[in-house]
Amino acid sequence: MDLITQLITFLANPPGNFIYNLAVPAILAGALQGAITQWRATGYPQSQRMVVGLGLALSGQVVLLVLGILMYQKIIPGLSILPVLDRAVILLNMVWLLWVWAFPEPSRPADAIASILSLLILAGLVLGGLERLTASASLNTFNASTQSLLWSIGGVAIMLLGGLALLFRKPEGWGTGLAVSILGLFGFVLDLLLTPAQGDFSGIVRFLMLASYPLLLTLPMRFPMPVNFPRTRTVATYQEKVAESRKQQPASSEQASQPIRERRRYSTDPKTLQSLLTLAAETDPNRINEYIARSVAQSMLSDLCFLLYVGEDKNSIYVAAGYDLIREENLEGGLLKKDEVPMLANAILRGRALRLPASTTSSDLKGLGDMLGLSNAGNLLNVPISSEKGTLGSILLLSPYSNRVWSADDQTFLANIASAFVPIVERGKRIDEIKLERERARHAAEEAQAQLARLQAANADLNNQIETMKSQVEQAVRVTMERNELSTKLAALEAKNQELEKQIAALASGATPTTTNEHLENELRMTLREMARLQNALAESNMKILELENRPATSASLSSDQAEVIASISQELRQPMSSIIGYADLLLGESVGILGALQRKFIERIRASTERIGSLIDDLIQITTLETGLMSLKPEPVDLNLIIDNAMAYTSSQLREKNITLRIDIPENMQPIHTDREALQQILIHLLQNAGAASSIEGTVTLRVRTQKENGTDYALIQVTDTGGGIPSEDLPRVFSRLYRADNVLIQGVGDTGVGLSIAKALTEAQGGRIWVDTEMGTGSTFSVLLPFKQSANHKAG
Repeated sequence: MDLITQLITFLANPPGNFIYNLAVPAILAGALQGAITQWRATGYPQSQRMVVGLGLALSGQVVLLVLGILMYQKIIPGLSILPVLDRAVILLNMVWLLWVWAFPEPSRPADAIASILSLLILAGLVLGGLERLTASASLNTFNASTQSLLWSIGGVAIMLLGGLALLFRKPEGWGTGLAVSILGLFGFVLDLLLTPAQGDFSGIVRFLMLASYPLLLTLPMRFPMPVNFPRTRTVATYQEKVAESRKQQPASSEQASQPIRERRRYSTDPKTLQSLLTLAAETDPNRINEYIARSVAQSMLSDLCFLLYVGEDKNSIYVAAGYDLIREENLEGGLLKKDEVPMLANAILRGRALRLPASTTSSDLKGLGDMLGLSNAGNLLNVPISSEKGTLGSILLLSPYSNRVWSADDQTFLANIASAFVPIVERGKRIDEIKLERERARHAAEEAQAQLARLQAANADLNNQIETMKSQVEQAVRVTMERNELSTKLAALEAKNQELEKQIAALASGATPTTTNEHLENELRMTLREMARLQNALAESNMKILELENRPATSASLSSDQAEVIASISQELRQPMSSIIGYADLLLGESVGILGALQRKFIERIRASTERIGSLIDDLIQITTLETGLMSLKPEPVDLNLIIDNAMAYTSSQLREKNITLRIDIPENMQPIHTDREALQQILIHLLQNAGAASSIEGTVTLRVRTQKENGTDYALIQVTDTGGGIPSEDLPRVFSRLYRADNVLIQGVGDTGVGLSIAKALTEAQGGRIWVDTEMGTGSTFSVLLPFKQSANHKAG
């Protein structure tokens, strides 16, 4: 323990300072020499990174040594900043050494982090040096300053970061690197805890750095070196001939000192010659690629061989063929993703050779292993296939089974083979292009045939259209001929019609009728006789009704016998009326002969008068039923909207004849009304008929429905407004009475005889409602009906 304490004190003070600054560069120089030797022998990118990292560390130590000598000799001033420079160089060395150990393959994030840490250390060096130059003499002891504490904390952080990176990535030789990181971590931690305040340098850190730096000599040993084959008689003879030729020629001392290297033996198996001969005669591009991969694998004694091509876009890479020498089977190709093999893709696209040793942290080897289903892809050798036009592709060799290490001789030999394959590859590409052009030509021919078929189909369609147009033209000619024929017939009919009109005029003037006119005249005569008989029967009925009305009040009500007589008379009137309407329809249909305009007008009037008589008979039957009390009401829930629709349909023809506009104002949600369906429909029909008859031509009829509440009872208010000019005040008492044309003058503003209004009044009052009229002279009248939504018990019984 005393010896270690003495060593720590010795390294922190002169002349131990000088010995430490000489020992560290010597160790770094030895490690750098090994890295350079490996780089020259293998060309590995990992070796190149080792050279960079060790070179930076050695440069820092050399700068520290030179500046220390100059400052101690007082050749240059600034001895006070030497402790800051010492701490900064130690941290810079550890950053780049751990960078080499944890990230042997290129890694942009790791490179960026190492560069940022280096810049921070240099910034700390500048700031710390300025502080030391401006500090007073009492603060010259660096170990007691805050700067020393901060540098030690920074060292702890860097060692922890490097150790975690090694534990996480576990590259080749990561255990040795972890040991270096742990020793450095102990040094900085002990410096924080045990370093005395006197002095400017940390003996503990220097002691542990000296203990860890010899481990750097194992850095180049992480990756294998190519091993030469045993010397053979052929090789010995070749070397003797080379030595004799060198004796005859003057050579430099450097050339004389270089040893004669043995040439590697390659396969001369008959299978290799057979593959090469087959390759020379092959014309199928796919088979050419397979034979190239097989020939190279057998020649180079490579476990796996792949032929890679660069895509036409010069940015994509795909595996054209592969061969497994151990299993002696061809391997399928596929697309190579550049992000999985960045170094290999970059080398292929740039036309450069690449050698990689087996490594657990190489993303390229890991990507190839995942693609091939191998846990370890082995050592890698890739040589480009280049021509005058650029890079065509490359030949990739892997040794996952034998773990063979590829040397520079292997690379040179494979490059020569690759150059020999250039014409074959170009021939295969030309054949492939010819096949592609032929395939395109075939597709073009098929497309042309399809286009021809489409044109033929279109031609057939055009022919069909032409035939269709011909048939349409022929049909148009036939239609024209038929139209001309019909025009001729129409002219004949018009002439015949004119002749009939002349005959009618002759009949009117007393001339002798023709046979057809005699038939029509007989039909009309029979119809007029029937109408005269009906008018006489109607007059007799009216006389009987007048007699009944003129009787005293005691006998005002009709007996049941009288009601039956009126009903039987009404039924007898219906039968001849039906005959009249039937004959009128027969004549209007011109099934027995063509009618003239005047004849048609007469028959239409006969039919309208007959329908009017039927309506009057219905009113008569309804009045009789109401008078005798034989009518029974059957209240039930009724949808008022449906009743209004039926009433509108019944009276629509009457309103259309006078071009009257009907306006409806009904609430959206209307509750059902409890009433007799037929009675309510008759009320609405009579009110709408009266409004239509009273309104002028192109007038307006408005139907409005509202809900009204009186004395706690809900009522439905139905209003029908016309534009008949209003009813005089003296005639208002007679509006709902039975008026007949024989003895009473029609009331202005009321439609027809007023019988319908009296029926509406009787039906309304029979259901517990009431009816009234509001009028405005010069405008029109509004008939209002108020019906309860739910009828009382006595009205239900009635």
